[in-house]
Amino acid sequence: MNSLKKPSLSGFGRFSFITLGCKSNQYDSAAMAAQLERAGLRPGSAGEADVIVVNTCMVTGPTEAQCRKAIRQARRASARARIVVSGCLSAGSREQVEAMEEVDVVIEPGEKGSLAALLGLDASGDWSDWPDDPAVDLGDRDRGFLKVQDGCDAACAYCIVPLVRGPSRSLSPERVLDAVRRLMERGAAEVVLSGIHLGQYGGGLQPATSLEDLLDRLLESDLPGRLRLSSIEPLEITPRLIQTMSAAEGRICRHLHIPLQSGSDHILKAMGRPYLAHHFTEIVRILRTSVPGIGIGCDVICGFPGESERDFQDTLRIIEELQIPFVHAFPYSPRPGTRAAGMADNVPHEVKKERVWLIRKAAEANRHLFASSFVGEVLRAALEGTTRDPGPRPGLTDNYLRVLVKDPCEGMMGERIADILIKGLDGEVLEGAWTRHAGNG
Repeated sequence: MNSLKKPSLSGFGRFSFITLGCKSNQYDSAAMAAQLERAGLRPGSAGEADVIVVNTCMVTGPTEAQCRKAIRQARRASARARIVVSGCLSAGSREQVEAMEEVDVVIEPGEKGSLAALLGLDASGDWSDWPDDPAVDLGDRDRGFLKVQDGCDAACAYCIVPLVRGPSRSLSPERVLDAVRRLMERGAAEVVLSGIHLGQYGGGLQPATSLEDLLDRLLESDLPGRLRLSSIEPLEITPRLIQTMSAAEGRICRHLHIPLQSGSDHILKAMGRPYLAHHFTEIVRILRTSVPGIGIGCDVICGFPGESERDFQDTLRIIEELQIPFVHAFPYSPRPGTRAAGMADNVPHEVKKERVWLIRKAAEANRHLFASSFVGEVLRAALEGTTRDPGPRPGLTDNYLRVLVKDPCEGMMGERIADILIKGLDGEVLEGAWTRHAGNG
């Protein structure tokens, strides 16, 4: 479509974003918002906006339905606004999106850097994957998020992402280092390195590099904060990566999210996953030996075509036996355009929901055990909120637990990262007391 139905915008218009999906989408929305501000627009609420951008996701059927609902809600919020649809849905279901009467402009993922120009605004510095300044502000002053990789070269049977995001590509190490440093200098106690397929970082760069090479370079640069890694596939957690995390002395958070998807080998094969269940269990055990106290998360798809009760019990057993504390479980839904869409979706919806509930229930028990195990110990936490605030300080430990320091003392007022003595547990939030400076504030 990309044809404007409304008169040109003035330099005093307002914009609003509705973002669904992953951190990469949030990063892209923030980058597009920065471009619109440079073009003369100002952020505002949906009701007062002249432009509403709905940045979409289509990883599951329910998520796609949420996106369509968000588009309709955007139009109800403002009858005069231009409704722009971007993100994965704009590529995977472009014709259907263009047919929606609420939509004025459709921008596919590779066009997102042209948003201002497509709206008829004066703009410079068009981009496709990363803006000229990749140190994008996502609105969290305590944590920075940097997309260092985009796209995917894998061929999982259920996943539409490679079709709509394209092949893997990476931000150069030099630009990563510069962006991480500037995010930390602006106040981020930690920066999360994220991507669609983070373990594929560096493969398309010249000269070729790797995630391990990138981490080595960042660690050698004496950064003023710590790093956190987002999701990494089981077979991409290499001995070198584990050694780097083990020797990082707190500069890389003890936390990894490792997609499992299923604990059944034949379901993993049907999914097109390149590993067996024992690869996942072995890597978790090695990580826990090499990086004591590490927080482990995973993804689980419940009710993939052909999943029997025994297959599901294999998955549940892994979650319970390994006591995985952070689990994202969701029911399978077919995505048109994927190989799995041609398979018989033969697990009843109510069975899928029950299996999701059982996985989440097991994970909840695991989180309680994991959090309780640190009572009486000292954990390093990135503190949130105004540093001069005398009230309780919330924070996030390096192994991904929430903590609240109820009685902060004068000595921690200026700290961003501090050693916190864990005194108890209230629900899923640790109760802590400040001990001493952790050396990274």
